[in-house]
Amino acid sequence: MSRRSALALGLAGGAALLGACSSSGQAAAPSALPVVPNRVSTVWSNHADGPLPAVGDEGVPFTVVLTGAPERPSVQGGALVGNMPRKPGAIYLGQRLDSPLHRLGARFGFGAGDAGGALALVAFTTDQPPRANLHLSLTSDRWILGVIDDGSVDEVARDFYSAPLPLDGTPVQGEVRLAGTTAFLALPDGSVRRVDDPRFGAVAGSIATWEFFKLTPDSSDVRMYATWAG
Repeated sequence: MSRRSALALGLAGGAALLGACSSSGQAAAPSALPVVPNRVSTVWSNHADGPLPAVGDEGVPFTVVLTGAPERPSVQGGALVGNMPRKPGAIYLGQRLDSPLHRLGARFGFGAGDAGGALALVAFTTDQPPRANLHLSLTSDRWILGVIDDGSVDEVARDFYSAPLPLDGTPVQGEVRLAGTTAFLALPDGSVRRVDDPRFGAVAGSIATWEFFKLTPDSSDVRMYATWAG
């Protein structure tokens, strides 16, 4: 994925945060999450302070794309931080798996700031322009689920959490599990939602991506304590 393509995706995904947010009729509570084992998992809280390591805990290499951010992520105080300046931008941290993703998640926390800061979970394909059958933005007060086609983010569903998340770095957890054309969301407020859309099964993303995103200079910064994919 090129820097130009990544920047376009970051801004397109962030634009969705500006609109009015209401419960989607497509989202429902499932009876259970599908069982999907992890294939990669890095516990950042176990790493000493320092530069981003070249590989994750299982030895799978990381790739980094910076858009509007001058520095690579680094480990600080038991978390991976984006080192993003006070302006809009995005950082894409990726691990390429050898087959399609069916699970993607993170344990993370927000710092002080507005709800334009987000962690996005993205399952990219190797196509150009970039495509993805999963793009889940998690802000401090809502979630926005979509897909990427022709280099732009198409929204599928969104909603507010039951209550805003803490802005003091408190760890929360969010993940998606895909089963065919269904996305099962385990959200940071503890709720679980099911969203059905044929676009989830239209392509097969195999590049697990965790995105640091800021929409405004005052957006919350994200701290990642663990990342995983399966």
